[in-house]
Amino acid sequence: MAVSAEASFKWGRRRIAYSIERTDRSRLKITVTPSCEVRVVAPLQAHKDEIRERVQRKGHWIVKQIEDFEQYRPKTPTRQFVSGETHLLKGVQYRLRVVSHVASNIFIDHDRIVIETPRSESRRHKAALLKHLYNIEAHREFPARLNAVMPAFGVDGVEHPRLIIRPMIKRWGSFTPKRNLVLNLDLIQAPVYCIDYVIAHELAHAVQPDHGPRWRRLMDRAMPDWRERKIHLEQSLL
Repeated sequence: MAVSAEASFKWGRRRIAYSIERTDRSRLKITVTPSCEVRVVAPLQAHKDEIRERVQRKGHWIVKQIEDFEQYRPKTPTRQFVSGETHLLKGVQYRLRVVSHVASNIFIDHDRIVIETPRSESRRHKAALLKHLYNIEAHREFPARLNAVMPAFGVDGVEHPRLIIRPMIKRWGSFTPKRNLVLNLDLIQAPVYCIDYVIAHELAHAVQPDHGPRWRRLMDRAMPDWRERKIHLEQSLL
């Protein structure tokens, strides 16, 4: 059984957030993921002050790991939502076309996402229209992908969870104590096989809350190439 919590510490001018996962392991482990998340796996009996002290002691190493990962993350320029700009949808790049029109509308036309709007100069308005398109596509695609992935976990007794789609800041998905599957709206930009990976990742947490050997065995059985999908997701959308 694992118990999760979140905390943070200050290192120089940076505030570093980290998650704490308590398991029956005997030693504390600190990792920094390619998405710059700091994860601590600690023994169940470890006191929170002891955990904080150990994490702070590794502060220099943690910041160095984060900076190394940030160095290789794609630098996405600030979106202007103008004609010719490209945007991802299910792993495919679509070129944006903005057209002045009496009413606001957004739709896909072959390899283009077309925005019709009387407010063609408003970046915020165009961004909201694109988010609306992503929301429609996510509510169409995510339930279908969940249905496709679910059978792989049937032998583990995992019941079909309630699906929640919403913006998330730090995660692609989560599996809540109430057994809801939460998916990040922005995941609709990823290729479908990466969406499937995130769903499988969270369904495996319905059986095993942490990322220990049992969780990895579940993933290896349900999705043998999950590691490759994970890397592709991190490289394409970070």
